[in-house]
Amino acid sequence: MADQGDMESRFDDLDTSLQQVDRGVDAIGARIDAARADVVALRDQVSFVTAEMNGVAHAVARVEDSIVQLSDRLVQFTDQYARDQARTLAEAELTRLTIDWHARFEQRRKTRDLAHGLVHALTKDALERDVVDKDLVAACAQERMLMEPDFWLGPAMVSIAARHLGEAPQMRRARAQSYSLDQARSNLFFTLTCTRLGELDEAARWMDRYLQSLDPYALDEDFHVVLDAVACNELGAQAHAYTRQAMERWLDRLGLAQPSTLTKQVAHHMSELGMKLPEERFEELGQVCAGGWDGLCRGWECATIPEATLLHLHRAFPGDHDEDPSAHAASALDSLIDRHDPDEAALASRIRYLELVVEYGGDEKAAREEHTVQQAAATPVDLRTLLVNAVFVPESVRLGEEARLLSLRAVWPQVLSTSRGYVEHSRSLLPPEIDVTWGEWRRPVSADPNVSVPEKALVNELCGLIEDRTRKQVESVRLNRGRLITAAAVSLAGTVTAFLVSRGTPRVTVILLAIAAAVWAIAEWRRVPVRRQELSREGRDRARAGTAALRRALAQRTAFFTAWQANLDAAQGLEDWAKGAWRGEAGALERGVREEFGREEAQE
Repeated sequence: MADQGDMESRFDDLDTSLQQVDRGVDAIGARIDAARADVVALRDQVSFVTAEMNGVAHAVARVEDSIVQLSDRLVQFTDQYARDQARTLAEAELTRLTIDWHARFEQRRKTRDLAHGLVHALTKDALERDVVDKDLVAACAQERMLMEPDFWLGPAMVSIAARHLGEAPQMRRARAQSYSLDQARSNLFFTLTCTRLGELDEAARWMDRYLQSLDPYALDEDFHVVLDAVACNELGAQAHAYTRQAMERWLDRLGLAQPSTLTKQVAHHMSELGMKLPEERFEELGQVCAGGWDGLCRGWECATIPEATLLHLHRAFPGDHDEDPSAHAASALDSLIDRHDPDEAALASRIRYLELVVEYGGDEKAAREEHTVQQAAATPVDLRTLLVNAVFVPESVRLGEEARLLSLRAVWPQVLSTSRGYVEHSRSLLPPEIDVTWGEWRRPVSADPNVSVPEKALVNELCGLIEDRTRKQVESVRLNRGRLITAAAVSLAGTVTAFLVSRGTPRVTVILLAIAAAVWAIAEWRRVPVRRQELSREGRDRARAGTAALRRALAQRTAFFTAWQANLDAAQGLEDWAKGAWRGEAGALERGVREEFGREEAQE
């Protein structure tokens, strides 16, 4: 009975403990539920915060975009403000300089205005028909001279007025006065006025004096316009002849100082016209060509220069006549009258720059660039540069096609000699045959594109050579019997020894050594077939690549030397073009060709 009471007591204690555990589990469950609720609440809060952060991010992005737009607008405003300020300052300075200009040179402006009217052909007719009072014309011209005594145009106008009035002594004295103030401009002025009045013989004499007064190292815009008029025969045949003779004298004079400069300039521009070798078209030929490929490329490019020069001449001299070939002399006279004197040049240049700043809306950089271009165009150049630019860089000179043809006539001997020099140099670089090579294989191939090449035989020979070398390489890979036997013996000995030694580290060491020796033996056994297969595959790839490259190179050889020979044959077209190119002076270029041949024959 006592034992039964103890059991019941124990069961009661156990029941009490289980109840306590149950209550503890319930408490833990409640805590878990509370924690789960807290987690859900926290998740909701995190989601809310995330949504708020996304909204803030979008707001920040919008603010950033607004700031960028505002910054761009600020930059634009700043730039526009700077341009407006520059334009305002330019306008203010332009007003001030214009006032200064009128204060200093207003009398010259009036003199120029009177000169434009006095040299007009209608003025002479008006005087002859007594429409205009002769004394008034003389008084106006003399007043202009008295108002600006150091200005060459004043006495030049008095001379023209005296000529109209038949006062020969006064005309000569006025001419002498103008001549003493500015020799070159006075000569040109009287040349052009005589031309406008139809007195071409007198114009030719003044033209001769004008040419003698020029410096061939510094030819300005006046000469450019006169060259247009001369080339179009507006000044008469005699003035044309004088100009040709003067240019020849100047070239001889410049040639004595620097004998090879003109030829070098022509050669430089012609070389730039030549075609560069398209290396991608002849890539394989360059790879298999045994040395001297750079020389072949240079010879090929030199051969293209005469034909490229001919194409350039076709473009530069299409044969279009000037729209108004009689306007050059009139334009030259008007430009001469309006041309600023040296004491006006600096102020006029500044005024022109300010006008460009206003024209470009305050953009000083663009105005400065345009002003630099205009100044460069007005900068005097030497005769050689003028002629070469007129022929090879026509956009850099303000010359019509007739004047550029006259320039071409002057440098035509240099063009011919340079073309022949490039052809001769190209022929000297053209070999009778070339060596094609691939590795140690080398065979000579004719450079004549008309000579057939045994392509199949060369390809088979190269393929057979590569296959023979591959076979020898494959056969050279042999099994190393000593290494195989040693590895097998070490593996067998290790296996036997492993059963004899005690357990533990010694046995493990012996087993590992035996396994390593076995792997070594297997690797040596497999090495030979694997290496032979690899060498065979590499040999097949080399043979395939080599034969393909050789086929393409032989095809490129034909195209390369065909184009080379065609360019050499086309060089004669440059001389043939001359026979019909010179329109204003029939046969002039053809005579230049004959003169060049004559000089070469005389030298020989």
